[in-house]
Amino acid sequence: MQVLVRDKRTGNEEWLPLEKAAELMCLAADELEWAFEEFGQCECEDHIAVDQKW
Repeated sequence: MQVLVRDKRTGNEEWLPLEKAAELMCLAADELEWAFEEFGQCECEDHIAVDQKW
């Protein structure tokens, strides 16, 4: 699964595999998947990840 990750500080966006996005956000991949199922996105201090289905 590919997810769009936006850096909140710079505004840069990049498509990353779920595992890489979770690592970048200091989360487990299953926590990121859960957030996508519940909210369609996941936010941490420096990044926002958006599921490709949204």
